[in-house]
Amino acid sequence: MKSRPSLLLPFLLSLSLGCMSLHAQQAITLQQQMGAAEFKQAGLDKLSPAELQHLQQWLANHAPELVAAVPGSEVASANVAADKRSSRSTGWFGNKAGTAGKKNSHTVVSPLAGSFNGWRPGSILTLQNGQKWRVSDDSSLTATRPVDSPVATVKPGALGGWILKIEGYNTSARVEPAN
Repeated sequence: MKSRPSLLLPFLLSLSLGCMSLHAQQAITLQQQMGAAEFKQAGLDKLSPAELQHLQQWLANHAPELVAAVPGSEVASANVAADKRSSRSTGWFGNKAGTAGKKNSHTVVSPLAGSFNGWRPGSILTLQNGQKWRVSDDSSLTATRPVDSPVATVKPGALGGWILKIEGYNTSARVEPAN
């Protein structure tokens, strides 16, 4: 096969111009997505265009890893934590398809904020990560003595919803996001 440099050169030129345009759009996209104030607060306005382009490209290449690296318990709002779970496709019994019997990545583990005395229907339990969960069933638990900041685990229930359990107690409660 004969090489045709006269056709190859315009193709490579248009490809490189397209890539440069794409990189410029990506750099702009980060600032647009964050907003000017947050972009400046993060110190990203101090980056050179090349540094900003490199950061944008790195974020684009590693986005799935970054999302997976942030545990659900770091989400400040219980509604956001619940929405993260419900936005994914689920199979029978509210589990993500193909995950029956596996540990769910949407489990929230955080100490309670302050002293724990127990709960009753309608109680709101606040976690140290800022999430607030309301007891939605008729369960109750009375601690024999107040416990400072016991660890709470909130995980998806078998039939949907959320189950809260406090470390050191055998009782659990069905809960719903309260913030």
